[in-house]
Amino acid sequence: MGSMFKSPKAPAPMNVGAVGAQQQQQNTANAFQQAAFNRPNQSDAFGNTLNYAQSGTDAQGNPIFSVNQQLGQTGQQMAGGFAGLGQAYFDQAANRPDLGSGAALDRAYSAATANIEPRFQRANDQMVNRLRNQGLDPTSEAYKSQANDLALQQHEARNSLYSQLQGQMFNQGLAQRQQQMGELNPGLQFGMGTTRPNVVNTPGVNVGNVDYVGLNQARYAQEMEQYKQKQAARSAGLGGLASLGGTVIGGVLGGPIGASIGKSLGNALGGGGGMGMPGGGSAFAGDNDPAGSYYYYG
Repeated sequence: MGSMFKSPKAPAPMNVGAVGAQQQQQNTANAFQQAAFNRPNQSDAFGNTLNYAQSGTDAQGNPIFSVNQQLGQTGQQMAGGFAGLGQAYFDQAANRPDLGSGAALDRAYSAATANIEPRFQRANDQMVNRLRNQGLDPTSEAYKSQANDLALQQHEARNSLYSQLQGQMFNQGLAQRQQQMGELNPGLQFGMGTTRPNVVNTPGVNVGNVDYVGLNQARYAQEMEQYKQKQAARSAGLGGLASLGGTVIGGVLGGPIGASIGKSLGNALGGGGGMGMPGGGSAFAGDNDPAGSYYYYG
């Protein structure tokens, strides 16, 4: 019965500053955790590595992260070899076979004309004999015309041969260069693969924030509801006790006096105070006390 007369304690209101700081601290920790989950260090088959590390903080104290890529031993060797290979390639390109009218083409032309020039000379000799037999003077226009025609034909034949040789040598040089590149290509592809770290895209991980403010508001609302229920139960209990006390006393004493005393007692038990007695007590004269003595109920 003692707990019925004690008022329940109301819940303390939410400390907004403390809860906000707690939420900020937790969400910051979640951000670090999410960053760690999404930044795995990697290493490929050639020993190339990719690593993440915190390199410092900014002016606001936020962390600054850096990513570091390093070549493995194979990649480092290939990178060093590419320098020499590149120099050799450019040296070869600078000293490539002369595909135009250089010494090589001149040699090829000389070799090709070694057979046709004697035939050209025989054709000239035959023309001269034929024209002389016809009685033409070498200074005549008819003689000069036929001699020029033959010379023009022979000149066009030489130009055609030269052009064919030039195209043939160009195609041969190009085929040779393409063959060299084809032979180098597998090694180049392998070397390029060793100098390009093969990193993978890992699935992202999302670490959600914690709503501390919402959780504390929900807790406060629940505690407040419990407080209201206790208050209602206390008020109902006291009201019932007051009604019962008034009924009992009124029945014992009887009459208007008993009813009045019962009402006063009910008010006292219900929180209305006593009947002028110290400490909220009540006094009335006993019916069976001839001396009219008073009893005190504190």
